[in-house]
Amino acid sequence: MEPEDYRPASRWTRFWIAVGDWARLLWQVLSAILTYLWRLVSDSIRSVWRSFIDFPSWTLLGVLRNVFIGAVALWVLLVVGLWLIVRHPGTMVARHVPDTTIYYLDQGWGSAATSERRQLYYYTPQGTSISGIRYSWFVELEQADSREKFIEPQHMRALGFFVDPSRTDMNPDQLPVGFARHYDDRLREDVLDISCAACHTGELHTSYKGRPVAIRIDGGQAMHAFTATEPAGQFGPSLLAAMFATYLQPFKFSRFAERVLGSYNTSSARDALHAELGGVFWTILKQTVHDKTHNLYPIEEGFGRTDAIARISNKVFADQLDVANDRQGNAPVSYPPVWDIWKYDWVQYTASVAQSLSRNIGESFGVGADLPMMDAYGRPLPPDQRFVSQTLIDNLKLIEDNLQLLKPPPWPEELLGRIDREKAARGRKLYEEHCAHCHQPCEIDDEGRAVAVPLRKKGEPFWRTTAIPVQEVGTDPNAALNFVNVRVSLEKTGITDQQAREVVRELLQENIKRQNAYRKAHNQPPLANAECSIEQQVQAINVKSVTIGAGLNLLGQLVQKQFFERHGFTEQQKLEYYGSGALDLPRVELIYKARPLAGVWATGPYLHNGSVPTLYQMLLPANQRAKKFFISRMNFDPIQVGLSREASSDKGFWFDTSIDGNRNIGHEFRAGYSPYRAGAPAQYGVIGPELKDNERWDLIEYLKIHSDDPAPACQAEPPPPPPVACIDSKSGGAK
Repeated sequence: MEPEDYRPASRWTRFWIAVGDWARLLWQVLSAILTYLWRLVSDSIRSVWRSFIDFPSWTLLGVLRNVFIGAVALWVLLVVGLWLIVRHPGTMVARHVPDTTIYYLDQGWGSAATSERRQLYYYTPQGTSISGIRYSWFVELEQADSREKFIEPQHMRALGFFVDPSRTDMNPDQLPVGFARHYDDRLREDVLDISCAACHTGELHTSYKGRPVAIRIDGGQAMHAFTATEPAGQFGPSLLAAMFATYLQPFKFSRFAERVLGSYNTSSARDALHAELGGVFWTILKQTVHDKTHNLYPIEEGFGRTDAIARISNKVFADQLDVANDRQGNAPVSYPPVWDIWKYDWVQYTASVAQSLSRNIGESFGVGADLPMMDAYGRPLPPDQRFVSQTLIDNLKLIEDNLQLLKPPPWPEELLGRIDREKAARGRKLYEEHCAHCHQPCEIDDEGRAVAVPLRKKGEPFWRTTAIPVQEVGTDPNAALNFVNVRVSLEKTGITDQQAREVVRELLQENIKRQNAYRKAHNQPPLANAECSIEQQVQAINVKSVTIGAGLNLLGQLVQKQFFERHGFTEQQKLEYYGSGALDLPRVELIYKARPLAGVWATGPYLHNGSVPTLYQMLLPANQRAKKFFISRMNFDPIQVGLSREASSDKGFWFDTSIDGNRNIGHEFRAGYSPYRAGAPAQYGVIGPELKDNERWDLIEYLKIHSDDPAPACQAEPPPPPPVACIDSKSGGAK
């Protein structure tokens, strides 16, 4: 059964071909108009220039005429350009979406939209900002081409966001999930804050009794295109167009100012508002143009994805430190689900972060939390002012504590169909045979808990997850390669090699101290060569050239250190904020984490880069998977489990798996598999034998109801090899 490529509904094909023909004709006409306008502007400029050259023959009337013609031509050019952005014929986003009933699954937060835990997750700010956009601006902006509000629910839903049906105390303006506000001391106003829920909340669209419904998946994958910058009707370009139209059109700005300023709508206040609006607009536009002209994100991320590592890296190391640190991102990844992550020993696709606070601080940087590291002249800040982030760390802890109550989503049988228990029973045996050795987490023993999470209570889970070398799992390697190989410089922060080494040394020493304390309490010898091994690691640190992974790890530790010192935290308070006392240990390796599979049915498209639309295709050999498929929003297929073949809109994104970074290779069940043996050569993506078709369906049926809890105890690992000689950097001899 070879699946076909995904395509929009065929009955619309001819219609949209005709629309495309008309669009191309319209574009040709508009191109001619733009060419004429450009010639008019350039002729006016040349005329003014000639007037300056011919200074003796100047006349006031001639100068005024040339200035007037140039100004009118420029204004018309801007208006036409704005119209093209708003009405781009290839827009990816539908103008309207069907009204749907939203079902809220009980994942530990209740089944009501207004439940306290759900509201806290959706609307708690984390200290981020989109270039200083004021909250009141966002609420009061009109759409570029109409008087309707930009935040009108149908408009935001058409942009791919989830808007709940009613206002609440935490969301009085009925903004989309994940849109919040916080007070900015520097701007002295509330600013728009994008919380983690904006990207880590999902919805599955299907039909029930003949009407469209949406199944909310808390902690799941969003399906918007938040970072898209093409003039195709996505959030960013649409917001810029709305701001520009408001700035440019006097009547639109007058209405905007009246609503934003209220009783303070004076001439001087309007002038200040106009200047601030223009300043923020040009800041965002300049960054967008910079990203485009430097081709920083060459792969279209589309719906439900972003190049997280590249965008965080460029935001922190380039935008806020040194533009020479700009690095190209060619590895978009899906927004991962966040249920159960507090139980894992390592998180992120690259299994690179062991501490929840560090993970969340890094995420806040990527979404716009400010981290000033230089003054206005490019000099490092004074030591006591460095690494003071605008991230709301108290709120990050509040969100993280709340996530500990979030459970994987249960398969809603009344909406998606009854589970075939016989097939699921057969599928469970297949899971245990082919999947569990990588995807099933195990409960870490007492020693591991005492060292890694000393505050974790008895009975609370702490799971070991499996990290697999990239060459073994064989999936698209770009995300891992970039994390390990791409380097940036931290020199302009003012931190020295020695200071960076002290920070990392302190962390590694604390980890060894914990291990030796446990070993002593259980009559075991201390670790051999520990101090020497630590010294070898820290001596390799060079702040002029660090990997993205190591750089983010170091910055995370410095931000935490500064925050704790400024607020006078005790050692016990620090451990609580870390997340059960977990240390932010550095780990930069060419690996991907085999994620536990509870709730996997609700997390498509699959693989870390979202390149496989359904679970069924995940179980096929790679050469039988769809080479291209269409995404408009998460229209759910409950049979193959994942993205539906039928798109509900012609507006969307074609996912092309032939593009480097988008490849759907690896993680294959196919002929040629050899059972895994330690030390055996890598199989480059062949992880199991080719399955029969009925076996695929049985396994899919089981994965609809699979649970990782309770996890079995981890098996004892083989003892480590005898320690090699460690070179003492002080004496130069072996220890």
